[in-house]
Amino acid sequence: MISVVIATQNHERALGTVLAALVPAAVDGLVRQVVVADGGSTDATLDIAEDAGADVLALTGSAEARLTAGCARAKGDWLLILDPQVTPPPGWEAAARAHVESGPGAAAWFAPSRGPLLGGPPAAHGLLVSRRLL
Repeated sequence: MISVVIATQNHERALGTVLAALVPAAVDGLVRQVVVADGGSTDATLDIAEDAGADVLALTGSAEARLTAGCARAKGDWLLILDPQVTPPPGWEAAARAHVESGPGAAAWFAPSRGPLLGGPPAAHGLLVSRRLL
């Protein structure tokens, strides 16, 4: 259903927390894939991603280019593009499921200080968008 895409580079301190926040949604079947598009980490970022079962892409280039490659690798009908330093807020799973079930006509985003999931422009740290809309 949802593929999560994260562009990383030396994010070992934050990545484990972000990935752990995805586990309940993975167990529930909402998150089916995590793609980590890494830009040459020299810390344990890649080990953490691989240990968590993520699909890891080792790339060069900007974060935007890595996100593009990660989205291309994603298999889900929906993509959740995450900032590697921001943990999805409590309640994001239910809000994401409701948004996905409402249809692919609009993207949604979340900001840690503003709640689980909001409609509107992606001016924050997580973007949920259907593959068709992207």
